[in-house]
Amino acid sequence: MSRLILSCLLAVFAGCEGAGAELEGTAGGIQWGSSDWVYVGARYVIISQIEVECRDIDWIERNYDEGVSPTDNDASLLQLAFSSSEEVQAGRFPVAQGGQVEGTIVNVTGDVFNETAATAGTLDVDSVEEEGVATGTFEALTFDDGGTLSGSFTAEWCVNLKP
Repeated sequence: MSRLILSCLLAVFAGCEGAGAELEGTAGGIQWGSSDWVYVGARYVIISQIEVECRDIDWIERNYDEGVSPTDNDASLLQLAFSSSEEVQAGRFPVAQGGQVEGTIVNVTGDVFNETAATAGTLDVDSVEEEGVATGTFEALTFDDGGTLSGSFTAEWCVNLKP
């Protein structure tokens, strides 16, 4: 009986380890998987496939200039952005360009910048704590390059994500 209780306690504490995401699929030229670099702030949920600290993502915007890299650093991230008048909030939202939530893959390698837009899918934000943690899932995010992504996330608050 005590082993069962210990196992349950370990499972509870394992869920409190911090930010993380599990993604399945390929989109934007990236094979996605697990990530420990997941942030929430203002209107954004950011899931990075490569290591990045909160202080290094102050360049995030809802829209980018075509052909102009938004950062000098390499970046491979999924950006979920609520419309300009909203912050990340709990609920179920369709994902589409020009919609309440837009999904974009931002891929910067050296001097090459590619942006891939989601044309369909669903974002479910289970919970959002002010200046805290956000949790949720997304399903069937379909991108204009034919790729798809689904997954779950626990995002930590990042002060550098600005409206």
